Amino acid sequence: MPLTKATITNISLDGAPPIEVLFNPTDYTITRGANYAEIPAPGLATPILQFVRGEASALKMDLLLDGTDARADVHDRLEALRDLVRIDSELHTPPVVTFSWGRESFQGVITQLVEKMTLFDQNGAVLRSRLTVTFKSYESVDVQSRETARQSPDRTRIHIVREGETLPHIAFHAYGDPTMWRLIAAENDIDRPRFVATGATLRIPSAP
Repeated sequence: MPLTKATITNISLDGAPPIEVLFNPTDYTITRGANYAEIPAPGLATPILQFVRGEASALKMDLLLDGTDARADVHDRLEALRDLVRIDSELHTPPVVTFSWGRESFQGVITQLVEKMTLFDQNGAVLRSRLTVTFKSYESVDVQSRETARQSPDRTRIHIVREGETLPHIAFHAYGDPTMWRLIAAENDIDRPRFVATGATLRIPSAP
């Protein structure tokens, strides 16, 4: 099995040393997805799908810690990796990490760490351990908010009205300003803005 060196670094802690691991760069899994709500609409055979939010990407791979060359156990690196799924006393949450190999990297948090010890020395110290690690991508709220602000609506798009939604509510989510509901009403020739039917398809025009 072709193995390459990679590192896992705790970027929530300034100056944290990278943890060196081995992995197979041709055998890992990345999962991406999106969350949709099913909105029942009278007269339709299937519900309307309304996009709700994106989902964090997940990276899953098998890693190897090997101390046979130096005849040294891998205890310190194992403990450092275990710390990455423990609650940090200052952060009150496990830290954010970066998994890096070559020019590639993945920033996220470790959601699962499965250990399998496969080799020991005569004193019982671990010489080799196989790890199955699952990461989920992470981006701070501040960064996501700035990205959303830069990507404000610049073209007309479609919105399916959900139960309980009003035009001001839709305008707030589309433009960040509920008073811009008149723009949506005018685009869709709505004369009675207080009575928008659930399941109605609205055109959301670009912000002026």
